[in-house]
Amino acid sequence: MGEVRNDMTIWRISGGDGGPGSGEHPAPRPGEAPRCDVVELDTPLLHIASASSSPWLRMAGEIDVSNAPDVGAALHAAQARVPGDLHVDLAAVAFMDVAGLRAFNLAARDLHEHGRMLVLHAVPAHLDRLFRLIGWDATPGLAIHCRPRG
Repeated sequence: MGEVRNDMTIWRISGGDGGPGSGEHPAPRPGEAPRCDVVELDTPLLHIASASSSPWLRMAGEIDVSNAPDVGAALHAAQARVPGDLHVDLAAVAFMDVAGLRAFNLAARDLHEHGRMLVLHAVPAHLDRLFRLIGWDATPGLAIHCRPRG
């Protein structure tokens, strides 16, 4: 199996193949970002994009007490929209406080109750460290994939 590189991800929100109205949303190929056609949240602090029929979300910006409820709502909406595990790309998240961590913790526990997982991808080192310090990296239903190299 080939190596999947996560050092460069290009996201775009567009129609076209796999876009809104096309009727199909294929899974991303190895090394390719999932197509996003739904903007869950777009504020100066945080941008959340997803795909209507894909288990992927991409978050960019800062997650704190002011928008943690929005993060929880986006995670809940995504898990209601698609079956199976939910995947979140956190590569572009620059800051997260405990309220943000808690939103992921609660979503993971909820998914776990239904036999599903919340899989976090491209987690920045500072966020990985926070999950570990608090002990929430061991939350049932949570998997931190693509751990930072160190």
